[in-house]
Amino acid sequence: MKETIRNLIKDKKVLILGYGREGQSSFRMISSVGGYQVLDIADANAVSSDLTASHKVITGANYLDCLDEYDVVFKSPGIVLPKDIKEYSCHITCQADLFLQVYGAQTIGITGTKGKSTTSSLLYHILKECGKDVLFGGNIGLPIFDITDQIHPRTIIVFELSCHQLEYAHYSPSKAILLNLYEDHLDHYGTVEKYWNAKKNIYRNQGYCDFLFCNPEFLPAPGECKATVIKVKSADLPFNSFDEIEGVTLRGTHNLFNTAFVYDICRRYDITDDEFKKALASFKTLAHRLQFLGSLDGVDYYDDSISTTVESAISAIKAIPNAGTILLGGMDRGIDYDPLVDFLQTRSLEHIILMYDSGKVILEKLKAATNDEFMTHVHYIEELADACTYVKENASKGTAVILSPASASYGHFKNFEQRGDFFKEHIGL
Repeated sequence: MKETIRNLIKDKKVLILGYGREGQSSFRMISSVGGYQVLDIADANAVSSDLTASHKVITGANYLDCLDEYDVVFKSPGIVLPKDIKEYSCHITCQADLFLQVYGAQTIGITGTKGKSTTSSLLYHILKECGKDVLFGGNIGLPIFDITDQIHPRTIIVFELSCHQLEYAHYSPSKAILLNLYEDHLDHYGTVEKYWNAKKNIYRNQGYCDFLFCNPEFLPAPGECKATVIKVKSADLPFNSFDEIEGVTLRGTHNLFNTAFVYDICRRYDITDDEFKKALASFKTLAHRLQFLGSLDGVDYYDDSISTTVESAISAIKAIPNAGTILLGGMDRGIDYDPLVDFLQTRSLEHIILMYDSGKVILEKLKAATNDEFMTHVHYIEELADACTYVKENASKGTAVILSPASASYGHFKNFEQRGDFFKEHIGL
């Protein structure tokens, strides 16, 4: 990796674009490699003052105007370029693409609108429990540059890849997992087609000897993927339900499907069914991903704050047999809530709590689609704190309360983790 970076930046003017977790990781790597002409930083926010003595730091509203003053730009995920990437004279790259250029043959890449963190964490856990030399990095774990010193020729790398990491990818992992493609991130991409195109880069640069483990509903178009395509289904698993394995904390048919992807990968590393089930039983559900928080006054509470799509909220309600109350709403990113509105009418939920901007959208759609009797179960409560107070006072014993917002947290919380922690704290668990 260091040799590849050295060849890229030798005698070049280099810019770190975005100085969050990944940008800082790129700065450390490039500093250790050396050989550049200059190494500067650009970020919308203020950057640590101790860097300004030896590195130019560009901040503020116009921080994106300087890109063509540099030869090589290391872009952090999530930064929206004001122009098409082809219109820049500089070479724009990122950690994910450089990593896959060097280590793609050893890498299992996982993407999808929902489920990628659980799937990649579960895959890493089972491979590790079964004695494999495996590392984990990417969207949920460490920045991928931070694990390069630990990689050996036979190391397996589990790499969770977001749409932002794949957006301008020129390389793909030898084993790719595509879980699903739903409507999301329209505030960044503008259209669902552009968002999906970013995701599909996980397989577009694969070769004939590579493998794509794919949801049958989202198969590549003819000629779009050179790799062998494996259609994954829940029936691949050596069990029919999580209830058959004592100790499993995963819930729901969507997680059963995610587990099937992991199983199909693990079979290719000679992991037996018994080894797989034993390792699965010791996996702990990730925080904020339909996580059981506990019971209070006879009511169960689940934190699914990661939910930003209608599909994830629907899956959460389906997964919990005693679901009685759902908390929905957050930042409105213009996604289509009609499937959720239709689904809610098929369930006998005790309380449907709607919050924030997208909650208002769902409220109006429910008013238009249902009758007065149904609407007695629907409550618009602006803030999550007040919604927590309401459910503690009104949820019936024996039922479950689920925070699964089907909306982004931004504008109200720093991220979905903060939203989930806030929910847990205000419930009192």
